[in-house]
Amino acid sequence: MWVMIFVLGCKPSATVERTMPVANLQSHRTVALRVHTSAFAAQGQAMFLENAVVQKLRQKCSFDQIGKPGAQRADLVVDLNITKVARGGGGLISNPNTAFVDTLLVLTDGLDGELLGTATIHGKSSGMIVNNNVPETQAIEVTAQTIADMLAKSGCSGPRVAKAQPVENPGSADPVGPGSSDPVGPVGPVGPAVDETQRAAAEALNDQGKEKLYAADLPGALALFQQANAKLPDARYAFNICLTFAAQENWSEAMNACRGARQLSPRPDLAAKIDQRITNIQARLGR
Repeated sequence: MWVMIFVLGCKPSATVERTMPVANLQSHRTVALRVHTSAFAAQGQAMFLENAVVQKLRQKCSFDQIGKPGAQRADLVVDLNITKVARGGGGLISNPNTAFVDTLLVLTDGLDGELLGTATIHGKSSGMIVNNNVPETQAIEVTAQTIADMLAKSGCSGPRVAKAQPVENPGSADPVGPGSSDPVGPVGPVGPAVDETQRAAAEALNDQGKEKLYAADLPGALALFQQANAKLPDARYAFNICLTFAAQENWSEAMNACRGARQLSPRPDLAAKIDQRITNIQARLGR
């Protein structure tokens, strides 16, 4: 009886922010997929994850093209970094046939280079050897399925829509426009003009932070985004801080950073991204 219950309860699983949306992908048509690994034990797993994700995205999504980065820029860049591969787990019961694979997902707009969202996926195999498949293969397969499910909820399925052009809205206390939904509440008065002489230095720090994020160096990325925002407060930099805290699953600090970004008079398209992220974090925190 107990053996039967144990077997029935064993199946591959993955967790990722309750598989909530991470961005609005309805306007994206082409995808460039980059798979890396910062875990030595996963050197042989990156290609398998890449192939599995491509297959799942083709089944779930309506993208016109999915492939590796090429000469022509894709609308969406999907970066995946396998950060940890382990066997057995801890606790009182440890099954050496159970594999755990942690993967960092980073979504970037391929046209303007701005970050769209992040998520950390914790993939777990069933703990049983099926058809001589190694447990890591099961964990990667469920990770790929979870990524596809999450992007489907983010709008990758269904008809593609035209991409809205960014509209600058300087000096407005309501960066998303009249009548729009604002889960944070009214935005306060616009602060003093920023020192644009610091823009180049802040942009360089922000770009360096993105490279650290793609490499799964979350502390390094966070420090650089914070330096950029300290040098020249900008909703884009503050949003990147929010995304990095979310990738670390530090939800309270992520909420604080996104709320801070919302107070920096973001342009309407960025305000919408911030609002979506705040809604996701609120659901994650059970608020």
